[in-house]
Amino acid sequence: MANEIHLKVVTPIKLEVDEQVDEVIAPGEAGEFGVLPGHEPFVTTLQSGELKYKKGGVERKLALEGGLADVREDNVSILADRVVED
Repeated sequence: MANEIHLKVVTPIKLEVDEQVDEVIAPGEAGEFGVLPGHEPFVTTLQSGELKYKKGGVERKLALEGGLADVREDNVSILADRVVED
């Protein structure tokens, strides 16, 4: 769907998230960044921090410990070193 982003969050152990979302906010190495549908492609390293994503007005959060983010064609792939469970 054109108004959504496909978000995947993967660790070396498992697939943590694989769903369509409205917005992604991630802890980039140069600071927090947000991604909406139609965003320009880029790749960046991630620092430890909170990954937030919204779907249907509901915000969900995951604590990440480093990794990479790849943004392209309404897809956000997060390759996290580790996801910390609450």
